[in-house]
Parts: sequence; structure tokens; C-alpha cells
Amino acid sequence: MKKFLAILLALTLALTCFAACGSTGEESSAAGDSSAAGDSSAAEESTSSSAEEEETNTEGGDLPTISLMIVCGTTPPDADAVAAELSKITAEKIGCNVEFITFEVGNSKQQIQLLLSGGDDTLDIYWADGGGTSVNFISAAENGQAMPLEEVMEPYADSMKEALGEEVYNAGIVNGVQYGIGRLLDQASVTMFNLRADVAEQFGYKNGDILTGGLEELTELFAKVREAYPEIPIIGPMNGSINWGDTRVDNLGDANMLGVLDNYGQDETITNYYESEKYQERLDYVKQWMEMGCYMTDLMNVTEAPADLIPAERALGCFAGHFSAEMNGIWSSQNFGVDIATLQIYGEEAVAVTPGAYYCINPNTQNAELCAAFLNEMATNPDVANLLINGIEGQHYQVLEDDNGEYATYMDGKDVSSTGWVMGYSWTALNSTISLPFDYPSTYFDDLLAANAAADRSKAFGCQFDTTECADALAACTNVVNQYANPLLSGAVQDVDATAEQFRQALRDAGIDEIIAVKQAQLDEYLGK
Repeated sequence: MKKFLAILLALTLALTCFAACGSTGEESSAAGDSSAAGDSSAAEESTSSSAEEEETNTEGGDLPTISLMIVCGTTPPDADAVAAELSKITAEKIGCNVEFITFEVGNSKQQIQLLLSGGDDTLDIYWADGGGTSVNFISAAENGQAMPLEEVMEPYADSMKEALGEEVYNAGIVNGVQYGIGRLLDQASVTMFNLRADVAEQFGYKNGDILTGGLEELTELFAKVREAYPEIPIIGPMNGSINWGDTRVDNLGDANMLGVLDNYGQDETITNYYESEKYQERLDYVKQWMEMGCYMTDLMNVTEAPADLIPAERALGCFAGHFSAEMNGIWSSQNFGVDIATLQIYGEEAVAVTPGAYYCINPNTQNAELCAAFLNEMATNPDVANLLINGIEGQHYQVLEDDNGEYATYMDGKDVSSTGWVMGYSWTALNSTISLPFDYPSTYFDDLLAANAAADRSKAFGCQFDTTECADALAACTNVVNQYANPLLSGAVQDVDATAEQFRQALRDAGIDEIIAVKQAQLDEYLGK
């Protein structure tokens, strides 16, 4: 890793960007900070693993090294040790070593862009998304930052399609050319509400329950909770925002909802979500919740996490999204510092949508064939997946059993602040389903795959929308959404109806109809119309 960090430092100084994965930074739900207490021992482990790697190379001759993108809160102290263990597998199986390039989640997008334009041997394998955490996948494909994959991946296509599913594997096709391999994660997230478990139980609810009455039933529960706990707001933020999505539609990969497929993605006509009955229904409930006093005061400006708010009784809950209310409640209970009951809001139906991120090969790589072979290992080899996701067994995690099988958990006496790896790193994995679930029941990934299979697959699944021709309208509408959407759903405006109409008119003026028309033409072509 040292060689690449030196390159990164030089590029960073030249272009005055933020340093990748510094000593401070945002912490993601899957990547925790490491404490200073673990640094000295981790340094010894890293030194030892580096020496071991050099010994391996000496015995087997100099092997080429490929670099892999790792996004984290801060650089885990045992990154070199994990890379060395990974290299033992890849040296034997495909004839190369693997080195990690780590990026702080808050600066990752800018840093990845820098390395992709920094010349040869800077970053071999990376993942691209919608432009949130990494570079935009469509832009990377069109700007020559992602290698066409059909030829180089051909020896592994069958095994990867079997591991990931053919539709996921093929989802990275842009304008007829495959530039990325879709990540296999939960495809059918549904809207939920996290409520302190003791409060939920007081009114007859438990973790994993489904509110068949939807928002009406949730509002009835809110009324009972407000009567029992009048001094504590019910709705707090999740990661700095209201985090309340509408999973009854396919947003076509656009969190701003600038054109959606209604009816759980089964419609074939793209519509303006903000003019829909579903959106108006949500606003009507916002007005009720405001009158009831459900919202945390100044919610949009609260920067603390639920772990700071809910145990301290500054809020009783927050919105969430997950494929399983039960599993989300387990995760939230572990991470919020208090038992949580997650309640699913919109019944059992869900829509399976196009993967949100894709593994790509940098066209500047000197080892394209080895990169392709390693992507195959990431998709099909449980040992590789477990190293990347959970770290080194016996050092970063131990294996326990429940009634149905095995799962991973922290070593005794360790937690997110003292372990040396980004534990439970499944959110960035190419195929997390072949790894051991981390601090989840052993059936977690089986349940995930079952939820994917049971969901209604969107008519637009696999369609990659290119909005280049409406870029100005997209930028203008994005600004409008940023101005209005969160304040409206957060109960932060005095007159919801008047503000909503201003919002809708501003979107019309900014060109939302143009965006929808462009997307509709591409969807029609994708559907063979």
C-alpha cells in the first residue's frame, strides 16, 4: 500500500485536494474508526505482514501487484495485514498480489477521480455508483475511465453470472457495452421506522412487525406514543436527514426522484413523482405529524447520530430503509446503543431495482487480465469475500454458531473502535452473500437473496439512463429538490401546501418534463418499443 499512498500524496499536493483516509473523517455504518490503542499492535502486524509478503514474493519470484479501492471511515491500521493475507490466495490462484488504496468516505469521490486521471498504475479496480460516494458510473463509462469488459471478462462470465445472477452481472451495460459488474446487494429495500423497542412493545409491536395499514397505522401509533411520552419527539434524523423514502416506486437510480416508475416499478411510463397521489399522501401525513408535535425541533440541522439521540431520549426513533425489518432492527440495536424495533410501513410488497454500484477496471491498468481474474475471485471465492468484508479470522473476527449456521462477530474484548479492520464491510463487496454475516443471524444473506427473488422486478431493471442531453435541466431540478424536498418532509416549513406548490412549479420551470422525456425515450428503447 505504501507505494500507492506515496503516489496519492504527490498527486494530492499537486492538486491541493484532501488527503485520502486521514486520521479523522465521517464514519459509515459499515466502516468504523480505529482507536489509538490498537495502532501500535496494528503497526507490528502490518510490519510483520509486509515482511511475510516480501518473503512470499522472493520464494515465488516477483509477482505483479494490482490495486483495489477500499472506502472507509479512516484507514484501518491492519489494512496491510489483510492485503497480505489476500495476496497469499491470489498469488497461488491467479499469480498476483493485491494492494489496497484507501479512501475516506467523505472525500472518496474527489480522490478516486484524481487517481483515475493520474496516469498508469494508480488504481486498477474500483467501484462507481451514482456519484455519491464514488465517481458516477455512466460518466466513467462515457469518459473513458472504465474499460470495456466483454473480452477481458469472457473467461469468467459464466461463473460470475452463476454467482451474481445474470441480470446483476449484465446491469453494467451502457449503450450496448459492458463497463461494470453489478454488486450483488439487497435490491428490494422497503421503507421502515425505527422505534425504541420498549416503547413499541408498550403498544403491542415488536421488531420486524409489518404495518399493514401503512402510514395511517403508523400515525395512529404516533398518537399513542405522543400521549405517553409528550416531552420526547418521535421522529429524529438518520445520518443528518429525514431519510424517509418511498419504496413503492422505482426512482430509476436517482435519489432526487426526477422521474419514477410507479406501481412498484411495474408501470412502463415514467411520471413526475412530486405530482403524484403518493407524494401528496406523504405531505398530508407530514401536516398531521407537525400538528401532533412528532418532529424533533430543527431536525434538518441536527448532526448527531441516532446513537446520540435515542438513548438520551432526545428522540424516540427515525426512518430507515432495508430489505428486512427484523434484520434492520438487529443492526440498529447494535449500533444505536438501545434496543430498537423496526416496523415495516408499506406491507410486504417490494420492487427490485437496478444495482446502485458497479466494479470497474481502470483502462490505464497494466494488468487487465489479472484484474478480471481477481473480480472473479471476489464474486466466487468465499475466502476472498470474508477477508475483504470481515478481515482475518482469529485476529479481527471469530466464528460463532446459532441454530441455523455460522456467523462472524468481534473478537472478545474488541468493538468497532478497537478492531483493526472495517468490520462487516459488505456494503461495498462485489458479492457479500458468500461471506459470513457479521453480527447478524447466520441466515442473513439467505434472507437477502430470498427478498430479492420475491420482489417485483422493475421494468427498468438493468436500464442505465444517460442524462447528458438534459444536463442543464438535471442540474437545475437537482437544485430545486435540494431547496424543497427535505424541508417539506422534515416538517420544517410553516405552510406545507403552499410550499409544495412552489416546489412543483419550480420543478416545472427548471425542466423536469425534459428530464422525464429523455428517460422515457431510453426506457422505450430498452424495452424494445
